[in-house]
Amino acid sequence: MNALLAIAPAALALCACAASQGSYGLGQGDANYDAVKAATQACQTQGGQIHLKNGYDGRELASYECKIGKAR
Repeated sequence: MNALLAIAPAALALCACAASQGSYGLGQGDANYDAVKAATQACQTQGGQIHLKNGYDGRELASYECKIGKAR
């Protein structure tokens, strides 16, 4: 639970500054259930979807990106 609370503000901050960029990476850390769920919700509030980057295994949050709008 503490990890989720620590990640959520960072994910929301990334959403706020990246909305005009079209996509952004999810940052550092393990891609556990709670972290990916929080990042997914933050991405969806900006109208985006979480996608696994090509060539990545999905174990780290950095393996994913939030694609917003035309960046999908």
